[in-house]
Order: sequence, then C-alpha cells, then structure tokens
Amino acid sequence: MNKSNHARKVSSMKRLKALSTVGTLGLLVAGSLVFGSAPAATAATCAPAPTNTFPGTTLLATGFEAGGWCGLTPTVSGTGTATLSSSQHHAGSKSAKLHVTTDSGSLANLSTTFASGTKTLYADGWFNITVAGVSGNDVPYFRFFSGSTRIADIYRYNSNGQLWLRVTAPNGTFVYTKLIAGSITLNAWHRVAMRVTANGSSSTIQVWFDNVRRYSSTSVSMLGSSLSKVQLGAEHNRQKGDEYIDDVIIKRP
Repeated sequence: MNKSNHARKVSSMKRLKALSTVGTLGLLVAGSLVFGSAPAATAATCAPAPTNTFPGTTLLATGFEAGGWCGLTPTVSGTGTATLSSSQHHAGSKSAKLHVTTDSGSLANLSTTFASGTKTLYADGWFNITVAGVSGNDVPYFRFFSGSTRIADIYRYNSNGQLWLRVTAPNGTFVYTKLIAGSITLNAWHRVAMRVTANGSSSTIQVWFDNVRRYSSTSVSMLGSSLSKVQLGAEHNRQKGDEYIDDVIIKRP
C-alpha cells in the first residue's frame, strides 16, 4: 500500500471512530434524561412542562403528560407500585401514583439526584393523598437528603392530618415543627413547595402549602452542608398510603 492510500485509510478510520463516540455520548445523555440515572446537571423537562416563579435554573419539570418519568427514578418493592395514572390529575390528563401497603417489603418512591456541592434547591409540586396510612405514621410530600441521610422533610401526619416539618439536627436527632394545626383534606389536590439551603447550623428552610408560606427560617440547625437528592414518598417499607403527584418542578438558584 502506498503512502497516499495508507493516509486515506487512517483518516477514514478516525472519522468512523469519532462518529461512533458521538453516537454513544448521545445515547448516554438521552438515557440520563429519560431514566434519571445520572445527576440532574442538565435540565430534564418534559413538554408540556409546568413553570413557577421561584428563582433559579430549572433542573426538573414534568406534568407526566409525556408518558415517562422525566428525570425521576422510581424505586419499588413488594406490593408497592409507582405508576402513571389518568384517573387523577391536577392539570392535563396524567399524574404519578405511589401506592404502598402494610405488607412486608412494600415500598414506592420517586427521586432525583444532584451534583456534588449543591447547596440550595426549591421543590414544588401538587399532591392528592387519597388513602392515609397507619396511625402514628405519615404520608410524605418532599424529602431532602445529604448523602444517604434524610435531613429535612414535610409530611401529612396520619393520626390527625396535620402538616409537619422534620429536620435532622447535627447530632442526628429529629426536630419536629407543626406547620398546620388543622387536618389536610384527603381526596383533594394541594400545592406543596419547599426550599432548603444546607449550611449546617445556619441552614435555611421555607415551606409553602396551598400558596401560603407556613414556615421560614435562616437559622435552622441541620445536619449536612450540601444536598444530594430530593425524594417523593418514603424510603421505608410498609409506610402505607396512596398519593397522586403532578406538576413537579425542582430548581437550583
């Protein structure tokens, strides 16, 4: 083979290799957006995407109308299920449904993870709890994690329907704050929003329920100095409850 033919062959092989690499990267990016298997460094929005007025960059926005999870990762086991439903919806024609029973191993939740060093996140969504759980337990709305530790969450308490904020203190103990004394109605849509800035003993938490701010503090003593995950639903087995979820938006300022 002369030098000219050899050069053309090498050049052709390089172009094929480059095209192969580009194709592989494209599939990986698409996979992370569809299945939520990678940190949400790139916005995962599924048209028609809901919007809100909270500040920051939208990391995730979905009304589940596209028929997929759109950056949320479902985790289920036992009799727990995470499904897309058309029987209930705040807007459009679909919502997500989490179903958990008291059977052994029953679990269902949705979650999305974030890049290392994330300090502040806003989580906003609509929830309709149709089946409450066991007295003394709760049905969660949003849960924020630092690493593998849940550091802040809000929930409807099954015993009386009240809204509570739970924070993990630096020593690992829980601190509870009642946000609504009255009972949150079942079989009705409620808008729930939460802002968390993880900064140890000087953390910030704000909570809105049905468009009314129920809590705001810039001096929360909380474990952790960064955020790694937002979760909808419980990570514990047998935490019974049925809830529909719609129009979820997560932003990072």
